[in-house]
Amino acid sequence: MTAIAQELLLETQRRLEALYAIEPQAPVTDFLIPPEEAEVYPGSGSRTLVSQSGDDVSVGLILETSVGERLSESDPRVQLDTSNLDAFCTLTEEVSHFVYVLFCAQVLRSVTELELELQGEVDKYLNATFLLSRQNEGAVTSRLREMLFRRYRLAASLTPERAERYRAANDLAFRYCGYLERLLRASRVADVARESRRFYRLGQSEKLDRISHLQ
Repeated sequence: MTAIAQELLLETQRRLEALYAIEPQAPVTDFLIPPEEAEVYPGSGSRTLVSQSGDDVSVGLILETSVGERLSESDPRVQLDTSNLDAFCTLTEEVSHFVYVLFCAQVLRSVTELELELQGEVDKYLNATFLLSRQNEGAVTSRLREMLFRRYRLAASLTPERAERYRAANDLAFRYCGYLERLLRASRVADVARESRRFYRLGQSEKLDRISHLQ
């Protein structure tokens, strides 16, 4: 794992924890599984591993070598663009899963895979927006939402069930982030923080209801 990738992992974790006003957890980098050991775990590619035994929840994170290399070649903190956006979003999504699983475990709440994926999509948008606005004097562009939620390809290896879940999470996030985008374009940053924190603490059915009632 490259030094830049490790820095980005931890920075993303702390940014999400600060955004959602939740207690900082142990560094996500302490839970990294080396790529050379990844083959003994289920799944493929970058992924967050979760197992539960009674009340104990165990997590681990695998980040593909190619993702770390891409981010080291083109640091998104310097310039986030089409050359590194996919890798940055992959890293963000895995950190999002890590943080959200631990948060739900702390409040003794179960979490569905759809809920996990939906929050990951929202976090990708917010984390990318943070960097882009900082790099472009606060400007917020609708192109990002289009790129994240309308110009994507699902892995051919996905089962029909998982593919449908990803599409559902993507469509829901597209609509919800459109609402956040309107707040950002109106410079209502405090409202974005309040809304995001409230949404984060909702269960799946409440999240879906919230999105269904957005104008």
